[in-house]
Amino acid sequence: MNSLQKFHGSPVTSPVRPSLWIVTPLLVILTGTHCSTANHSNSHSMGAASAASGATGSAAAKPVAPKARTMARVGTKGMVVADDEIAAEWGVEILKRGGNAVDAAVATAFAMAVTRPHFASLGGGGFMVYCPAPKAGKPVPNCESIDYREMAPAATGRDFYIDKSGNGKPRTDLSQNGATASGVPGVPAGLLLALEKFGTRKRAELLTRPIQLAQKGYLFTGHSEEAALDRWDEMNPEAKKLFGCAGFTGMFPCPPGTLITQTDLAKVLQAISKSGKAGFYQGWVAKKLIQGLHEAGGVMTLEDLAGYEAKLRKPVTGTFQGLQVISMPPPSSGGAILLQILSDVERADKTGSFAQGPRSASSIHAITHAMALAFADRAKYFGDPDQTDVPLAQLLDTSYLDPRWQKSFDPKHARLPAGAGELTKKEPTHTTHFSVMDHEGNAVAITTTVNDNFGSGFVPPGTGVVMNDQMDDFSIQPGTPNMFGLVGAEANAVAPHKRPLSSMSPTIVRTPEGQVRLIVGAQGGPKIITAVAHTLINRLRFNMTLSDAVAEPRYHQQWKPASLSMESGFAYETQKMLRELGYDLQESGPSGKIHALERDLTTHRVYGVSDPRAEGAAVAEP
Repeated sequence: MNSLQKFHGSPVTSPVRPSLWIVTPLLVILTGTHCSTANHSNSHSMGAASAASGATGSAAAKPVAPKARTMARVGTKGMVVADDEIAAEWGVEILKRGGNAVDAAVATAFAMAVTRPHFASLGGGGFMVYCPAPKAGKPVPNCESIDYREMAPAATGRDFYIDKSGNGKPRTDLSQNGATASGVPGVPAGLLLALEKFGTRKRAELLTRPIQLAQKGYLFTGHSEEAALDRWDEMNPEAKKLFGCAGFTGMFPCPPGTLITQTDLAKVLQAISKSGKAGFYQGWVAKKLIQGLHEAGGVMTLEDLAGYEAKLRKPVTGTFQGLQVISMPPPSSGGAILLQILSDVERADKTGSFAQGPRSASSIHAITHAMALAFADRAKYFGDPDQTDVPLAQLLDTSYLDPRWQKSFDPKHARLPAGAGELTKKEPTHTTHFSVMDHEGNAVAITTTVNDNFGSGFVPPGTGVVMNDQMDDFSIQPGTPNMFGLVGAEANAVAPHKRPLSSMSPTIVRTPEGQVRLIVGAQGGPKIITAVAHTLINRLRFNMTLSDAVAEPRYHQQWKPASLSMESGFAYETQKMLRELGYDLQESGPSGKIHALERDLTTHRVYGVSDPRAEGAAVAEP
């Protein structure tokens, strides 16, 4: 059986229903706007719900509506799958003009910096994985990755966010909000490096549509409003001016359908179009950024900006179901942790853990244990590889993974370490992923972020750039959980010019011969890793269609806290069995948002699926 035959099952074989999310592009009148409110319900214990229902469990056993699937978009050439249809259409337009997958990805990213400022701003950072298509008679080409993660300013250090009054407590208000929360942005540098190394088009061409969108405006979406509501109290006046509308009792986040124009951001994009990297990291843009940050108490300098460099890195590579899985290396933990999970899933498969299907208690138990083991390693070993020795080879070696699994996994009992953190009270919407393939089979996976919704909530006046709050992704006090409940060690402590650990997991799956089959990634904080793992396991191990693999209910475990968070859709009997195994179940909202693309090497069709939990779209090259 060769690798193509082993990858069985059609990407699309069953009828599907439309997305759960429908956004009507209604242009609102700004005067006297009534701003809607989002329903921000906190996660709560499934166990508590069961106890309240009494011995019969009638409340917990109520029917759960099946999760809607997004119909896969089918094409025969190139495709872009992203969380914004306008940006995806611009990427496809570049493909139509003869650009390759990297050109289209860069174009899409710059457009999303305008239309999705709450997670894709120029003031953030990200990672890219690129796999070129193989050429007949040539060796299988190497995949590449670009690290454009944010970087700590020179004036920061290990104790920068520790209370100076002497109580020794971390100041998360400083690491999460305002001018002190931002690392040096990496998005412009990373996208321009990708274009320089692997693209074919001119940057001025790729920036034309993003500049127009900033000048003429785009329509605010439901997710954008929800993100603004979440961070409204932390936003500075400049940010509120950009994304707020006048209501009867004051200024509020604009409702969906509002036309948002960003003339300052258009000028920043024009500077990048004209001068490249220097147009953002030097000159008037850099001065405006630093002036705004300094006036609000920030410590980033012009030297910090001028010294920033995106970096080419070697991707991490593993195997799953006979296929190569290529993902992002540190400072992202996502790739290596994903590979550990997939490796342990294959160990569990050998002992029959998945015989009863993906939603069985035995399957959930095994995959959850794989997640817990991997996240425990994340907390101890991972950091910026330029300043920390990350033992990747050992962490991915079977001589380490085999005995660890055999000694720790008990099919009849949950054996998870006790945790001290709390589950995040909100479901992250502040990162995004998009997948791109051109007609030749070149593939790009990009994940980008500002960390929290609208990052730090800070926009330096005169720039339109939403700044990140990526400093909170460091272990601002080793052993103390960050906003996602993740615990880190000294390897991820704050240091000048250091890049914080990330969970972003842009991933490409290809055959041993180099033919790309899947491109996948997600948004969702640490749930990025488990959402990507679920999608690959569902598609490759359980042989679901791509639409079903993305829509299938998910669960998440990250070592600390010890709880197992689960979306709705799991049977009461399954929940009961998991509790009997020893799990503390927590109900969660959407657990990650996937944007996936698959290519059928037999028919040469491409299939794109945007998660029904998101607002995105797959756009095919005609």
